[in-house]
Amino acid sequence: MSVWHRFVHPVTGYFRRRRGQFILAALPDIERSRICDIGGSRHFWQKLNINVPAKNITIFNISTDEVDSTDPATKDIDIIIYDGHRIPAEDKSYDIAISNSTLEHVPISERPALVKEMHRIARVVFMQTPAYEFFIEPHFIMPFVHWLPRQLGFMIIKFSPWRLLSRPSQDVIHSYFWNTALLSRQDVEALFPNGQVLEERFFGFLKSYYVLSR
Repeated sequence: MSVWHRFVHPVTGYFRRRRGQFILAALPDIERSRICDIGGSRHFWQKLNINVPAKNITIFNISTDEVDSTDPATKDIDIIIYDGHRIPAEDKSYDIAISNSTLEHVPISERPALVKEMHRIARVVFMQTPAYEFFIEPHFIMPFVHWLPRQLGFMIIKFSPWRLLSRPSQDVIHSYFWNTALLSRQDVEALFPNGQVLEERFFGFLKSYYVLSR
């Protein structure tokens, strides 16, 4: 495990356990449901602390990067690689679609189509995404960088904990930064006009948005 992962995994584990408690309260049948995880990973389910049988979960992702887990309990979760456009599943073939920290990595012009796809294949959608309004950019663990002009933000993230601890290549730095754009409440409400938009807070500060949409 890299220095970056040793640093970040305890933090993400804490928030994902909290997220798991919310999901379980909002969707009490989840442990008996067929679930598709859009853009997710096995280690997300390792940290979520919800007792869903691995055979009930299918992950749809565009890449195998950062998808696997060290937990043998998650090894039977199916992973299907697809093109990021039409999800290869029949209409309403899943009870729940989950999208965790995914939409901010989808090109803005393609987000409505992905949300439509999630509603097509599942009866209920749960979506979480970091809030633009939170003062710390969570991918790079730097304050205010996402509020700056983009070119300036790109220069600054080269000195971020993410850059210094994970030591990515120049191509990865460029791709990860320019393909990440956090969503505001207005953005979320526009994508889910009929959804229930809720707020995850950290020490009183708005940190993420949750959406439940049927």
